[in-house]
Amino acid sequence: MSSNPFKFIFTFLFVVLILILSACDDFHPINYTYSSSYQSLSRNSNSTIHFFVLSDWGFSGSDNQRKVATEMAQVSKLVGLNFILTCGDNFQIAGVDSVNDPLWFDNYENVYNDTSLNVPWHPTLGNHDHYGNPQVQVEYSKINKSWQMPALYYTFTQRISTTSSARFIVLDTQGLIENFQGLTDTTKIDSIPQYRWLKNVLAESAEQWIFVTGHHPVYSASTFHGDTYEMKKLIKPLFDKYKVDFYICGHDHNFEHAKDANQYTDYIVTGTGGAPRPISGNAHTIYSISTLGFTYISLSSLNARLHFISGDGLVEYIYTKTKLIRTGR
Repeated sequence: MSSNPFKFIFTFLFVVLILILSACDDFHPINYTYSSSYQSLSRNSNSTIHFFVLSDWGFSGSDNQRKVATEMAQVSKLVGLNFILTCGDNFQIAGVDSVNDPLWFDNYENVYNDTSLNVPWHPTLGNHDHYGNPQVQVEYSKINKSWQMPALYYTFTQRISTTSSARFIVLDTQGLIENFQGLTDTTKIDSIPQYRWLKNVLAESAEQWIFVTGHHPVYSASTFHGDTYEMKKLIKPLFDKYKVDFYICGHDHNFEHAKDANQYTDYIVTGTGGAPRPISGNAHTIYSISTLGFTYISLSSLNARLHFISGDGLVEYIYTKTKLIRTGR
């Protein structure tokens, strides 16, 4: 049990409430287009990068969380996984207090312990992670070599071929939102260090693909949280200007693929790692479903192929983005 008994009690009650709400709702996909067993997947010889995206997963080792972990392991064995990205709420309710917090074992190490998931994890922080000590999650990188989080926000690259690569940018959206809300003059967004850093990274990026992860959505049709005003004000203009390929997030506990019809970026919500919530749709929604699961992406120089895989082992949605030449940024 956690060293903080109140934290344990609140976490337990929260998990029970979410599971009850999930069980009482009849989830249906919007614009349902595809469903097959994950066994139809295989390692695509044309793709050299294979990664998962998992969000809102930190439910202290709940049955739902373990169900998703089991399917992740099975798919990893089929496709040959390179790494895992998270989109935050790695630890629901109150984050973690220290690198010795028992939740590291109950929520992470003892759940995703199949050898096929022993790959680098590149975590993103969520709002619940900020209720604890977010810096602890950075420090844990020194304890577990798989947990690779060098800072609250950071970037890394992956080589695709001799001539192409992908850039991954990990944001701390809770920090961005709080900094923006603290401005007395919201036109002075360049005074926000993380915003200034992101703008510089995007301006200097020469990679074929750019993926950005954060916790809060830009677009979300969910009635629980929905669109994030601060993200649309701060971040979307940069995505439009620099033609970011994908923004992937969580916060709302459903899977959604959304897009602004007049812009380039694809917006993915994949907050289904532990407890789904009801779905909805709007003018931006291409597809939406509420069920346990995670996102699998295979990447080549020319194609990014996205799969949403449910906790029942079904490939519920597939989307391919093709890039014949590098877009100008």
